[in-house]
Amino acid sequence: MEMSLPLPLLLGSMAVAVAACLLLLRSRGGKQQRPLPPGPRGWPVLGNLPQLGAKPHHTLRDLARVHGPLFRLRFGSAEVVVAASAPVAARFLRAHDANFSSRPPNSGAEHVAYNYQDLVFAPYGARWRALRKLCALHLFSARALDDLRAVREGEVALMVGDLARRRGGGGQGVALGQVANVCATNTLARATVGRRVFAADGGEGASREFKDMVVELMQLAGVFNVGDFVPALAWLDPQGVVGRMKRLHRRYDDMMNGIIRERQAAGEGKDLLGVLLAMMRDHQPLADGEDGTINETDIKALLLVSAVLVEAFGFVIGTS
Repeated sequence: MEMSLPLPLLLGSMAVAVAACLLLLRSRGGKQQRPLPPGPRGWPVLGNLPQLGAKPHHTLRDLARVHGPLFRLRFGSAEVVVAASAPVAARFLRAHDANFSSRPPNSGAEHVAYNYQDLVFAPYGARWRALRKLCALHLFSARALDDLRAVREGEVALMVGDLARRRGGGGQGVALGQVANVCATNTLARATVGRRVFAADGGEGASREFKDMVVELMQLAGVFNVGDFVPALAWLDPQGVVGRMKRLHRRYDDMMNGIIRERQAAGEGKDLLGVLLAMMRDHQPLADGEDGTINETDIKALLLVSAVLVEAFGFVIGTS
């Protein structure tokens, strides 16, 4: 998105960014810090961001050949350590995984994911473990599979009926993989929010808005936002990314409010949404020994992750 800014405003913002970096460097000068791995020298204010190029993964590969499998980059005001080999990555992900479990702050988690309340961006700790256990217990455990057996059987019956109708309608070929993916996607959607994403014939039915929002969410997740790395420019939102995130969040929030109100009026079911609403109604804690209870914001944030999973299945359908 192109955006023209007045020259005095742009120059003033750059001056503020430079001053902030100088103050940050001065404040670090008197503190004892552990040495960071070697890395390439970067630009003032922006650091190594301009050096990434159009294919960052190729750039990182080339830098690893020069600086070794563990090196440092600076993205604006953020120090980044790159593990460029499997053994080094294993030290981060296995040996010291608890120290690196939390994700760095970013505008998407703040403005879309209910201010870091979802399962992906929530900081690692007791609450995150409780949310993960909640999803595992009510989506992937043996008891959850038994409770949702009727959902799976119903979707398989619809798939078989659709195949039978197509066979009797002229003998044309059927993309069996696509039909099976439609069945799997609808099963996952019904297990989470009690709704289908695709109609029984493979169409999109009344869930087009839901799919469009999740597609836009996935697109925004891949956009590089300068404000995440140069905080002095964040208030300008020069790319318009934060504005799009806020508008998307309002659309998703309105849709989920409607779904929750409908479910509360109809009564809770055995899907994930029904289980979460029952826990909220009964003021149950997130996990045994935890004091915090679940609220509507937690429910909508958890279902946001489920929506992305559902759309991932839908993407497979669209590209198969």
